[in-house]
Amino acid sequence: MEHNAKRIGLINWVVLLIATASFLLVTGYVSSAAGVLGTAIAGFGLYVAVMSYFEMSLREREQLERLELEELSKSRGSESLFAGAGADTFPAKRSRELFERYFIPSLTALLFILQGAAAYFPWFRVALMPPILQAHGTLAMAMLGLLGLILFLLGKYSSGLARHKGQELLRPGAAYLLLSAYVCFLVAADIAVVLAGSPRVDLVVARFLCVVVGFIALETLVALVLEIYRVRVRGGETRMLYESRLVGMMGQPEAIFSTAAQAIDYQFGFKVSDSWFFKFLKNSFLWLLLAQFGILVLSSCFVVVNEGDEALLERFGQPLGATGIIGPGLHLTLPWPIDKAYVYHTSQIQTFIVGAEPETRTTIVWTVAHAAETNFIVASRLKFTNDIPGTNSPPVSLLSVSIPVQYQITNLSAWAYANRQPDVLLKEAALREVVQYLASADFDDLMSRGRQEAGVTLHRNIQQAADDLHLGARVVFVGLEDIHPPQKVAAIFEKVVGAAETKESKILQAQAYEFTTNAAAQAEGSNRIWNAEADQHRSVVTSEARAMLFTNQQLAYAAAPGENGIYELRAKLETTVNGSRQARKYILATTNTPDIIIYNLEDKIRGDILDKLPAPSDK
Repeated sequence: MEHNAKRIGLINWVVLLIATASFLLVTGYVSSAAGVLGTAIAGFGLYVAVMSYFEMSLREREQLERLELEELSKSRGSESLFAGAGADTFPAKRSRELFERYFIPSLTALLFILQGAAAYFPWFRVALMPPILQAHGTLAMAMLGLLGLILFLLGKYSSGLARHKGQELLRPGAAYLLLSAYVCFLVAADIAVVLAGSPRVDLVVARFLCVVVGFIALETLVALVLEIYRVRVRGGETRMLYESRLVGMMGQPEAIFSTAAQAIDYQFGFKVSDSWFFKFLKNSFLWLLLAQFGILVLSSCFVVVNEGDEALLERFGQPLGATGIIGPGLHLTLPWPIDKAYVYHTSQIQTFIVGAEPETRTTIVWTVAHAAETNFIVASRLKFTNDIPGTNSPPVSLLSVSIPVQYQITNLSAWAYANRQPDVLLKEAALREVVQYLASADFDDLMSRGRQEAGVTLHRNIQQAADDLHLGARVVFVGLEDIHPPQKVAAIFEKVVGAAETKESKILQAQAYEFTTNAAAQAEGSNRIWNAEADQHRSVVTSEARAMLFTNQQLAYAAAPGENGIYELRAKLETTVNGSRQARKYILATTNTPDIIIYNLEDKIRGDILDKLPAPSDK
């Protein structure tokens, strides 16, 4: 049995050597990133298998040495021949102990370094590899499938043989054989998916294998640290540091049930693993997995399209029927990956932002930093000049925009098949139109009265760009509400705007003063002209009236001349009346009585004031 185990150990590392070389050839032949990690895993298996084979050889030599000593001890007179023998008497045992004490930890530490390097460096390098050569993919899949089958059969046989007592050294190599077989199948499936049209799957699988190798390296490091503090008993069983329990679990998943059964039995205190349910679960685990897989495949045969949505149904990557479009409802299809359905929200208004993404706050003041700004160049009619010659500022300004663009899918076939990533393409086209328009627009006009016109123009330009690209989308709305100068120049911009407003106010005040003074001057001039004309007319008329009066007076005087004439007496009387019109007059009624007249020269209160005083009351 021991000789057979050694032969199997030799076959194990020879097959792993072939597997490593085959992985390396396939990786270079088809340029597979996952194949790089497959080569590393098979190489670690070769490393471990060689170590276990060498330790197996040392133990076999020790066993032969022990048998020879037992034969010699049975001969006559040899009872005391080896009674006091030292370590030099058992060179094979000494070699095995030295190997397990010094070489195995050192070689395991080297294994950890290699595993860590294989997990770290390929993580960054596999992304730089060229894509899989699809022309070589079929042959590579066949080679990996055949290699995986050989590794799986040999690994199963070795793992079954390793369960026997004394054959534990076959276990590390058998675990890596099975893991390498599964990696072969995984890389073959990876190449098949890439050939089906998903090139990024190869990178995903490669990084997944990097994570697996990283966990294996971490387990090796933990085993080395625990070995330092492990209590060693003379004659006790030696642990195989290079053996990975994680690799054993991935290579033999059924071993999980044995470990779980032991843990459950220990926790409950009785043989739970002997119950019918546990036995049924253990024996039917594969069938249960297949049943779940079947249910999963069957569930992919039903496609539910919600109201307002449409879906594209493809069979082997081609649209099913004339257009492949199916409407709302429940649809029966072939299982994945034969039929695939892609649901799109065709009736929903979708939105993207050109420029900076706005914040969720309802009130946003552009003078306060509120989002990561995206600045665009805007033309300006004003050209600012500096005092320094040759340093004139160009007629452009910066504008921070956050323009929402709303669109709706109107032609699903064109949207899905005419372009790759149509949503990104529409956004880039909208960004291009915004940049071109702002570069030709006027800053002041855009910030004041021309915003609505700019929105209409951008809406038309973006729709035209979408039509030229055959996107099958209708632009519903383009908003220019959130456009403003950069926040860093807010204070300076406010000063410039304030200065412009002050200038405009001064101009209006000057114009108002101009209107006021000119109108007043014109009114005063007209008034003076009219007064002069009135004075002229009055002087002429008065002079004419005086002349006519004098003529008439002459006629009246001629009719009654002399001092006692009627005209002269009348003239004197009128003069007396006019001269005493405002004077007080006293009339003496009688002349035959002595009169005493007392003059009170004080002014009396006017009668109209006394009449307004209230009458005295009787109270």
